[in-house]
Amino acid sequence: MNAEILAIGSELLLGETIDTNSAYLAQQLAAIGINLFRKSVVGDNEERIAAAISEALGRADLLICTGGLGPTVDDVTREAVARALQRPLIFHQHLLDQIEARFRAFGRPMPQSNRRQAHVPEGARIVENPRGTAPAFIVEDARGTVVVLPGVPSEMRYLWENAILPYLRDERGETGVILVRTLHAVGLGESVIGELLADLMTQTNPTLGISAKRAQYELRIGARANSRADAEAMIAGVEATIRERLGANLLGAERLDQTVARLLRERGKTIALHEGVAAAPLYHALSAQKDALAALRGVIIHPADIPTDDEAAQSLARTGAVAVRHQWRADVGLALQPSSVIAADGFATMCVALAHDGGVNEWRRRFDMRSEDVWDFAGTMAFDALRQYLAAL
Repeated sequence: MNAEILAIGSELLLGETIDTNSAYLAQQLAAIGINLFRKSVVGDNEERIAAAISEALGRADLLICTGGLGPTVDDVTREAVARALQRPLIFHQHLLDQIEARFRAFGRPMPQSNRRQAHVPEGARIVENPRGTAPAFIVEDARGTVVVLPGVPSEMRYLWENAILPYLRDERGETGVILVRTLHAVGLGESVIGELLADLMTQTNPTLGISAKRAQYELRIGARANSRADAEAMIAGVEATIRERLGANLLGAERLDQTVARLLRERGKTIALHEGVAAAPLYHALSAQKDALAALRGVIIHPADIPTDDEAAQSLARTGAVAVRHQWRADVGLALQPSSVIAADGFATMCVALAHDGGVNEWRRRFDMRSEDVWDFAGTMAFDALRQYLAAL
């Protein structure tokens, strides 16, 4: 079974509300082995919702809609589903009785607008909602199955777990599993990683996807199988190939900051920092990890007082790394110093130095200073250098 999710509500398009329902449903579908091919959002417009439903049923076996089941005039999901499936809306007295009873429990009279919620498309399976006034429903159509859930997250999750999930497992036989494992890599560009793993990325099962985050890369391996053990075995095979091809650039399940923190702890090393920029990306990244913060002996944040070209920036990084190491008697001193010479294209050089018992290691790389993530990129370069040094001990 292949699925799509359609989140309904103009508030989602306006950015006023974050669509957490789709993320939850995506995880739930993966847990029972249903492939999710698309997630869409549409506003509170009957014609557009109906069109989105019809289009989705042309691609998917299962469509899950959330939202638009309230009592107000802009809640038109019921009407849109009926329109897309060419079925009339049918009134159900027992649903109205349940809605009225809920209002009585609150000690309030039911507004007449709530009567709309007692209508569902003809032939739909009603899913009663003890957590709210909007019943859900399932329509099994020749083109596919449409599951319609309220948009209130707590109600949606309750109905999914107690009604829709049992329906898919017990009646539709969806008992497989989709597992995802995320690995982290650094030190290679996204395009280089893509070339090294191109054949793995064209597979349909298991799958491999790459996403870039501040010069660090997430490799997501997904496998669909009839059992968790089978899916894990498929993922393990892909992971072994990735490890072989990326070598030391593959961190594994840890992020770079987690790896550095672990290595500092395991090697029993202390560290001091020199930051030549007020943003202090090294300290902010290091202090986010408990083990790394425990290893930190001191930090100097001192932007250059005078303009510095590339060579001057490298010299400042070198002397800074040595100075903080000796000042705080740390095992290693790590320094980051940007050049103040910014080229016409917006790029400037970042210099890194790592002082240790054996001397000083140095690196430099150019970054786009117009990027709001430039200091995170520079921090990644510095911490990857530290990681490689610690790993080799």
